[in-house]
Amino acid sequence: MPDIQGETPKVEQAAVTVAQPTPEPASETPAELKARMETMAKALKEANAEAAARRKRLEELEAAEAKRNEAQMSELDKANKRATELEAKLKEIERTELARKVAEKAGLPAELASRLRGETPDELEADAKILLDAIPKPAQRSPGIITNPGGNANPKEEETEKRKRLFG
Repeated sequence: MPDIQGETPKVEQAAVTVAQPTPEPASETPAELKARMETMAKALKEANAEAAARRKRLEELEAAEAKRNEAQMSELDKANKRATELEAKLKEIERTELARKVAEKAGLPAELASRLRGETPDELEADAKILLDAIPKPAQRSPGIITNPGGNANPKEEETEKRKRLFG
């Protein structure tokens, strides 16, 4: 397509050579086949090494571009970026605090507050109830069972008084 002055812009293209498989002759010996496969393997390794080098160079260029863009940011842009980061941190802190309060209100251990899912208090409370129901309850001891009859009924009781009380 011609530009304003009637000239066609030139576009340069990178030359990429790809090893094309050659048709296998009918009379190829196993040694010739092996040599051809080794040549192809060598060409593939070289192409992979070149691609890796180009990928590394691309990453370096992208990092340099990002650094250059950061340096060119105006003070206002930098302040906006910092404000956005701080708002995200504040939101996470507020959510963590809300989860801690909901866990405390529901009777969950403080260690489990970070496991609550949800953003609103209602969602967090519903998840806290589910989690609380899933936690096994400790076995309760029956107060009616005496495990040490007459043992230490009165810790200040003398040994002789204890024998009289127990044995008559």
